[in-house]
Amino acid sequence: MIRSKAMAIAIKDIREVFSSVSIYGPMIGVPLFFAVALPVLTIYVALHAAPGIASRIASTAIPSTSASNINSLSFMYFFAINVLGPIFLTIPIFTASVIAADSFAGEKERKTSENLLAAPITNRQLLSGKILASLISTILLTFAVFGIYGGTVNLLAFKEFGVYILPTATWLMMLAAAPLLALAAIAIVVFVSAHVKGIKEAQQISTLLVLPILLIPFISILGIANLDVAFFEYVIAILVVVDALIFYASVKDFKKERILY
Repeated sequence: MIRSKAMAIAIKDIREVFSSVSIYGPMIGVPLFFAVALPVLTIYVALHAAPGIASRIASTAIPSTSASNINSLSFMYFFAINVLGPIFLTIPIFTASVIAADSFAGEKERKTSENLLAAPITNRQLLSGKILASLISTILLTFAVFGIYGGTVNLLAFKEFGVYILPTATWLMMLAAAPLLALAAIAIVVFVSAHVKGIKEAQQISTLLVLPILLIPFISILGIANLDVAFFEYVIAILVVVDALIFYASVKDFKKERILY
């Protein structure tokens, strides 16, 4: 019963999100643009700028290849995984924030809060449904964009060097971390949207959530840590704990009567 009511709320929210192009347009368009544009930028830099900075990434392990332009391949391999890979982890945050911010804040703007308040559901069911709506859409879009990105990188790499770069174990670990990252972002934004009056106010929290992710490429470039499987095992473990704490705090504090104010 709890799951069915939460799913009903999730389905309602998903339909509302995709009924407005102003919501789903940027949510889909921006990630898709990056999925194609960034690999093209990577191959351009790899071919024209890589030889001059190859010494900085000489230790990067690359696939077995007979390509003559090994410096360019090393650069593309490093850049595609250690720089662009973490940047793509911001996609779950931005996507989730768009949908989640529309949850309670959107209900207020559409004047439908009273309907939710009158529905025979508990606080936990309502909150779970709101989070589930955002999580399902975010995971599907994130996996699709990662797939397009990986396919574009491999297409360009094979055309220029005759090898495929993705997937790697590290890249797959990033993909595994994406749903957990999305869940953390969603739980926070949904919680905030229940306390503010408009969607824009709720969306502002996503800016703070992105900052730690943007530090990861610099950690790799500066040699502070290797973005390997072990690194993302720690990231995933931390996200599991963070998700549990945020969801617990949200359920404990949330009162559906607040969405009226």
